[in-house]
Amino acid sequence: MDDSFVFLHLSLIDGIGPVAIHAIIEKKLDSLHELYQVTASDLVETFGFSYNKAHKIVLGLSNKLLLEQEVRALEQHQIGWLTILDENYPSLLKHIYMPPAVMYWQGTPLEVDESCIAVVGSRAMDWYGKKAIEQLIPSLVENGWTVVSGGAIGADSYAHRTTVEVGGKTIVVLGSGILCPYPFCNKQLFETVIEAGGTVISPFALHTVAHPGNFPARNRIIAGLSRGCIVIQAGLKSGASITAQFSLDQGRDVFAVPGPIDNKLSAGCHALIKEGAKLVHSAQDILEEYGQVDLKGNERQSGTNRAQKLVTDHISEQILTCCTNPTTLDELAEITGLSVSVLHERLFELQLQGVVCQQMGLWKRC
Repeated sequence: MDDSFVFLHLSLIDGIGPVAIHAIIEKKLDSLHELYQVTASDLVETFGFSYNKAHKIVLGLSNKLLLEQEVRALEQHQIGWLTILDENYPSLLKHIYMPPAVMYWQGTPLEVDESCIAVVGSRAMDWYGKKAIEQLIPSLVENGWTVVSGGAIGADSYAHRTTVEVGGKTIVVLGSGILCPYPFCNKQLFETVIEAGGTVISPFALHTVAHPGNFPARNRIIAGLSRGCIVIQAGLKSGASITAQFSLDQGRDVFAVPGPIDNKLSAGCHALIKEGAKLVHSAQDILEEYGQVDLKGNERQSGTNRAQKLVTDHISEQILTCCTNPTTLDELAEITGLSVSVLHERLFELQLQGVVCQQMGLWKRC
């Protein structure tokens, strides 16, 4: 049994987290197997642990069944795992503060230098957020990016699903153990991600149930795996905003999609933009940060400028005519005879293209 199994055993002990395991790593023992022979007093003296923590470690390592059951479940369910000392541990994640000592994965193995970008947003994402994801992800996939998100309902799920639909690779980071996926309603989505060549990962033991205290760790990993983080929609105090803050703390790029000023789901994105996040209205705004070109966007433009393309669209032309002067959504619906849902979708497309804008509830041509 090599040292990686000792790491796995340590990670299974209740109350022993990355801080304690990193303290052990820093001592550079000749072999981690030495830990099976030490006393609690030895651990206190060598690593500076409290006696309570040292006692937990000694007691946990004496429980061989704890490790045996986990290894048996890993083999039974074809779940892989790696430790921070493994050569194939993701390099970006390895360089964050206190990276997870053990990572579980199911599906395609994690790569050392994979080009990952996080896409996060509100669980209560609306049509605007969906449209933003549909606009951005195809171009990211076309340029070789792996989309990372947290598997939650709302923006996370839609980002994973959209990535799969356009033939891309996505990584789900769970806030629970892989054998207790949360939310359970997304179990089928997680299986679809794996079947499509993606990966489901977790820093938690296989049978760990979701708990509010798990999600900050999950969000740190989402940020840590990724070169940048795109926030689609987020409240001021939201998981997506927290993930973005982790990205900033880790020196990663942060991008935010602006939204209507009267929508509370825009507040988090607008706050991030004020703090220096890059405003995103197209995939090119993201790709140019990494020296890439929006190939999909170029195809959509097909050699013509935005205005020329819009003029050939009767509905868009009608909306643009109405927006010559500032106009409310209700007025647009009355004049054009279009439903509010159709107007929302079309106005969003025009807003992303920079030809209309909204101020104080009024739509007008830019």
